Amino acid sequence: MNPGIYRRRICIATSENEARADMEDDLHRFAVIIRHDGAHVTAIQGLPIRVPWSLCPHSVEALGRLIGMPLSPHPLAVFQHADCSQQCTHMFDLAGLAIAHAARGTRLRQYDVEAPYLEEKGARSLSLRRDGREILNWTIDGATLLAPEAFTGHDIKRLPAWAESAFPDPDDYEAIVILRRSVLISKARLHDWDIFSTAAATGHGLGACYVFQPGIQERAIRMVGTAREFTDTPGRMLSDLQP
Repeated sequence: MNPGIYRRRICIATSENEARADMEDDLHRFAVIIRHDGAHVTAIQGLPIRVPWSLCPHSVEALGRLIGMPLSPHPLAVFQHADCSQQCTHMFDLAGLAIAHAARGTRLRQYDVEAPYLEEKGARSLSLRRDGREILNWTIDGATLLAPEAFTGHDIKRLPAWAESAFPDPDDYEAIVILRRSVLISKARLHDWDIFSTAAATGHGLGACYVFQPGIQERAIRMVGTAREFTDTPGRMLSDLQP
């Protein structure tokens, strides 16, 4: 498998009393739609459009635990209202973004991540564009950020807690959260997931998300052939969305 470039695109659109967040990368294509009354989430819908494991769609029901939560501009506010380990990581993230932009009243927002992954060890650079403009460019070696200076020495796994105080603007913090998630997910390009029959066979962290819960991971079958390659064709991501 050619490690190439990991790419992720996220689009968020809001209208009166509704917000939708869509995401696509190599292994995933998800969307979440939330409805609200201006103050609280009143309904939520998860759309598992392209999934890596057969039981990923079963996690949609868990999103309902966010109904009733107050709208918040903070992209991680959802973590205060539901157990993320019982959720699909990606739909849960999208729910947080949809709710945050409903709170902020953002009409449209697009994020594009470019993360070359050529080998497991050594420094590499990753970038994030927001609405077409590059706003983050990190150099990282393993879990340690090397550059730019503001991030030097920070551990990617512990980044959110530090960044929340260092970057109080919700837009700035959100970009950091999205690029951090992409750093962690981009490692998936080093594996051929189609060789695993079930989620349990991967040896991935037990309890990391809904599919990797005991009793579920053993029954979650690999959706062979669902991975996509966007190294040279970033424009294909989310191409199913209407302009």
